[in-house]
Amino acid sequence: MEYFMDFQTDLEKSKVVILPLPHEETTSYGKGTKEGPKAILEASRELENYDLETDSEPYLNGIYTENYTKLSEIEQYLDKFVIALGGEHSITPPLLKKLNQDNLSILQIDAHADLKNEFEGRRDSHACAARRIYEINPNIVQVGVRCLDKEEKDFIEKNKIETFFMKDIINNPDWIKKLISELKEDVYITIDLDGFDPSLIPAVGTPEPGGLNWHQGLNLLKEVFKKRNVIGMDINELSPKKEDLRSPYAVAKLMYHCIGYKFYKHK
Repeated sequence: MEYFMDFQTDLEKSKVVILPLPHEETTSYGKGTKEGPKAILEASRELENYDLETDSEPYLNGIYTENYTKLSEIEQYLDKFVIALGGEHSITPPLLKKLNQDNLSILQIDAHADLKNEFEGRRDSHACAARRIYEINPNIVQVGVRCLDKEEKDFIEKNKIETFFMKDIINNPDWIKKLISELKEDVYITIDLDGFDPSLIPAVGTPEPGGLNWHQGLNLLKEVFKKRNVIGMDINELSPKKEDLRSPYAVAKLMYHCIGYKFYKHK
């Protein structure tokens, strides 16, 4: 079994739980998301314990990595800070359904709107993830979107979904401040890794050009963790490719930064 950074703190003493969920049924272009969690955990062994972003060692908060598990078995971990690792993006609605929706917003980092009502005959497709999220909790804020169909665009406008398209934020220095103002006090973060530019993380199912760069993504996440109560998150759609070390390593590093942000004591 792989552990995040090769640490395995006792569950009771851990503030963080990593849940690998290698679910893959509906991928429609690049395949292999079921191998994503394993690749991320393997890459995490190469991380340094010290996090420059927060001048801290986030692993000291205790990190427990569960064995490859099922969505139906996660309730026992919900008093921890959970980071679920897909698998495809369709894991998010079942995860979200288990949370208290009062005063909760969902921050979706994604190249695609994922608001299709049905895709390739399935309502539980990865391309429908945000539509199913909306049915659970309509307080969605999307960022990084740069690919969608006309029906999804109409759905966004009709239902007033706060969507920060890449074309609108690229030259707007105040976009993070504006985005955070749209979030409720509690926030759940769902990340489809194609929200980042494929020059940074190329091993995704649909590598859409023109996404968030590393520092745009980190600055957003840092401020969200600072200004809001992030109760959990999931990271999806890594499709590991042979000889590509940068993609899983970047994801592991992103996770470690987020753990640091979560428990950083702001002065």
